[in-house]
Amino acid sequence: MMSLIYLTGIAVFALIIYMTLEFAPAAPTGRLSEILTPADGVVLTGWRKSLSPLDKPVSKWIPAGFLQKTRTDLYWAHMGDRWMDWNEVQFTSLRIALAVAGFGLGMVTTAEPVFSLVGGLVGFQYPAMPMGGIARRYRRQFIAQLPEFVQLVSAQMSANVSMEEALRRTAQAQSLVGKWMRWVLQMAQGRDLIEQMQRESQESHLPELIGMSVQLEFIRRGTAQQELMGQLASSIAADYIGSAEQRAEKVGSELVVPMVVFYFLPFLVTIMAVIGWPIVQNLGAM
Repeated sequence: MMSLIYLTGIAVFALIIYMTLEFAPAAPTGRLSEILTPADGVVLTGWRKSLSPLDKPVSKWIPAGFLQKTRTDLYWAHMGDRWMDWNEVQFTSLRIALAVAGFGLGMVTTAEPVFSLVGGLVGFQYPAMPMGGIARRYRRQFIAQLPEFVQLVSAQMSANVSMEEALRRTAQAQSLVGKWMRWVLQMAQGRDLIEQMQRESQESHLPELIGMSVQLEFIRRGTAQQELMGQLASSIAADYIGSAEQRAEKVGSELVVPMVVFYFLPFLVTIMAVIGWPIVQNLGAM
């Protein structure tokens, strides 16, 4: 056991030294450049550079579904200007490194495998919890702003404006949907706008956005575009209201258990202590 503790301490110390000191030059060459320089030619820096040797094993051995979920969360975190330039492989490498560090720290401090595993689990989950919370917040904000955005596009088309021009004008809105639309317009230079919206919608994995982009393709091919856009705006607004009501009902049912645990049980214990303690004293006196 002592030898395992020493080996774990040495491994953790080596990991800390590796991640804090700079062994590679600023412009890597040879085989090292294949790891530290992505395909787009951008040289990695900071944590991404230090953890880059883990990227290839992570991309090979981590399940594709796990990486896809991380990629979706990072997509929405990027909408809030968080974790910029990180991809799903780099973020998973960071989680694995922190898991190893947490396990090693637990072995050095407690010498108990159970506590070490808990430390490794905490290290693995620590980056994902705040990033996932950020992604959920911006995803919900996007869904809440989507009906208004589509209604603005419909209002623009009612003034005899084409769909593409209406989308470009509405993209100037200072909202999360407007920011997303400006990104789509930037990526659609020389491409079809609706097709680019569909590609970005698939990247977001947001059902509401995927459905809207598909409906826009049908509306563009139709004849009564203004009426169809108005119907789409009403449908998205109705779906959002219905989902909001369902969430409100679900929250109400979920609050029953916390209310019982944090309000009713302390109240019951207090009442029993006030009433039961004199009874116990009287019985003891007898």
